[in-house]
Amino acid sequence: MADNGRKYYQIASLERGLNILDVLTHRQEATVSEIAAELGCDRSACHRALLTMRDMGYVNQEGASGFTLSMKIFEMAMRMVNRLEIRPITRPFLEELRDKYKETVNLGVWDGKDVTYLDKCESAEVIRAELAVGARVPTHCSALGKAILAFRLPEEIEKYLSSTPLTTMTHNTLADTEDLRKELMRIRADGMAVDDEECYLGLRCVAAPIFNQRDRAGMSLSVSGPSGRITLNKLQAIGRDLKEACRRIEAALGRS
Repeated sequence: MADNGRKYYQIASLERGLNILDVLTHRQEATVSEIAAELGCDRSACHRALLTMRDMGYVNQEGASGFTLSMKIFEMAMRMVNRLEIRPITRPFLEELRDKYKETVNLGVWDGKDVTYLDKCESAEVIRAELAVGARVPTHCSALGKAILAFRLPEEIEKYLSSTPLTTMTHNTLADTEDLRKELMRIRADGMAVDDEECYLGLRCVAAPIFNQRDRAGMSLSVSGPSGRITLNKLQAIGRDLKEACRRIEAALGRS
């Protein structure tokens, strides 16, 4: 038995490869040196693992040294989502809201840093919100993200606020930690979150959280569209319908 605390069945190279994938899920692109430094592992071993995963189609090599996750990872994730039957269950609720408000309706899931679009029902309007399924958006400036973050455990919120750079996307982005903290408190009181051109200029979005069996928000539902059509006067009505739809989704997914 090794004396380094490792279990007998642990395979160091496999563990390293999975840790590398985990790093890349939180970065759009990273170099070998950046990944090795974050994991505290040998650079050459990290490089060999990345080249192996590149050859197997799990990562893409961008230029001489940058690496990103490949679409193979996304395809695997979407097969898992479909196997869990989340999208077939939630799709009717998205379509109902889309038909009522004639705007794009989105379903998002949180990974601790960003929100990934799991599904969407697009508006038929020529000018509409254009974010594809699989796209990722920052938590702090998206209604989908803020709706989830506001209802996480206090220690999770504090970890996010202390470790995540609040990148300024537009002049409306809440890039100050205390401002975001106050916004999360307001969202908890209202039960819904608003992105008022905080992520993209001209785009307004309202979202509500979806809770799981452990009363944790992990997904959220939103209605988004041009700020000229989603007026401030319409936000409360949309928010009420979103919250009702989320409760119905929770029931359909088995939350008592």
